[in-house]
Amino acid sequence: MHTTTLRVRFGETDVAGHVNNAVYLSYLEEARIQFLQDALNTTEVPLILASAHLDFLRQVFFPDVMTIETGVYRFGNSSFDLVHQLYRAESELALSSTVTLVYFDYEQQKPARLPEEWRDKLSRYWTDPPEPRR
Repeated sequence: MHTTTLRVRFGETDVAGHVNNAVYLSYLEEARIQFLQDALNTTEVPLILASAHLDFLRQVFFPDVMTIETGVYRFGNSSFDLVHQLYRAESELALSSTVTLVYFDYEQQKPARLPEEWRDKLSRYWTDPPEPRR
């Protein structure tokens, strides 16, 4: 798993004092970009976010430090799925998320086959899919 550390900023909280639910997508995006740049050793990532599922498990507050673990658990022809686990205080699971990314040819405006080189590099971060939430 790849690890990204972020700190909650005051402006990301809402009237209830916890992180606003819409902000979590930004946290995951930041972790995902860092993961892809580190795993693929490039800043060129022609991907489209096709799906995002978030399970909110615990509240996160200012000025918590969050750790986001990211791993790959599925490959398709042009897509792959990631799991993100967001922890507060390094051990308290606060959010579990799965996302689907599609490798995209912007010139043709359509999905393209995921390069084998990417599969090889991303496979180093293979993990089990998240447990279904009940």
